[in-house]
Amino acid sequence: MTDLPHYTDDPLVDLKAHRLLLGLDPIASAQAGRDLKSGTCSCSTMPTTPPWDDHAVFEQFDAHMADVQVDAHEAAAEALEQALEQARRQERKAVVEKWNATVPVGTPVRYWAFDRHGVGKPGRTRTPAVVLSGHTPVVWVEDEGGPIALTHVQPIETEGPR
Repeated sequence: MTDLPHYTDDPLVDLKAHRLLLGLDPIASAQAGRDLKSGTCSCSTMPTTPPWDDHAVFEQFDAHMADVQVDAHEAAAEALEQALEQARRQERKAVVEKWNATVPVGTPVRYWAFDRHGVGKPGRTRTPAVVLSGHTPVVWVEDEGGPIALTHVQPIETEGPR
């Protein structure tokens, strides 16, 4: 995910949940002759750094935030994919419900068992439509051993009673 904005400009990153916490280490600072600080993130998932100068602690926090940002985008992408799959399931269910409401079992149809080329074959439905394996709206047609996708079945208009 290299096209991401800086984490401070990314609306998917909860900046309130991630604050850099710095603490001066007086013993390490006295030994080094300069201020050395340890740092961690307020989220508690970033390990506390050793006593470092400010720049090194900021670099470690930035690396942590880059990981947080990637996780936020992966979670958002997963949530979006789940929402899309739910919408697709609802759409397939609606296709089957509409078919079953308008095409009763025994209706004359024209169908294509494989590719939808040519005039197709005449037949009659022998079952209501269902969503097969959660992904394909199908119906069984007389004289066919397997289901036919609804995209490959066309009801035939008939005159008078059957």
